[in-house]
Amino acid sequence: MPLYQSLAGWVGDKPWFRPVASRVLPRLDAALLRARGWRATPFATLLLTTTGRRSSEPHHSPLYYLEDGGYVVIASNYGGAEPDWSRNLAPHPTCTVKVGRVTAAAQAQRVSEQEWPGYLDQFAAFYPAYRDYVARAGRDIPMWKLVPLPAAP
Repeated sequence: MPLYQSLAGWVGDKPWFRPVASRVLPRLDAALLRARGWRATPFATLLLTTTGRRSSEPHHSPLYYLEDGGYVVIASNYGGAEPDWSRNLAPHPTCTVKVGRVTAAAQAQRVSEQEWPGYLDQFAAFYPAYRDYVARAGRDIPMWKLVPLPAAP
């Protein structure tokens, strides 16, 4: 797995990879995660289900994550516009998270400015292209902590 992870980290920063990855990997990861709890990439990936801010329909997004009292995700979108899933969390912070084969309700909290740089360092440690995405974005990139809610009795 380390070789695959190194290759994925290296190719993730290539200009030709971003348009391909942004169209192919989310669909592939979402299908694999929904069906079997599997992922296409070597990185820890969860399936986030948000409520559309305008449509109120469910939206599924596969995202790399860090664990820290919940699941921390970054709305980098390969350095492009803020992704819909992030904009959906602001008005509808209750969401669903599927990690492997386990699905749980969660509450999204925006990561503070003080915590943000430390989390970016952790994301960049396993996927260096995040630094390039942040530099290229020209916008604030939100990070969210998805805190699992207690199971209903």
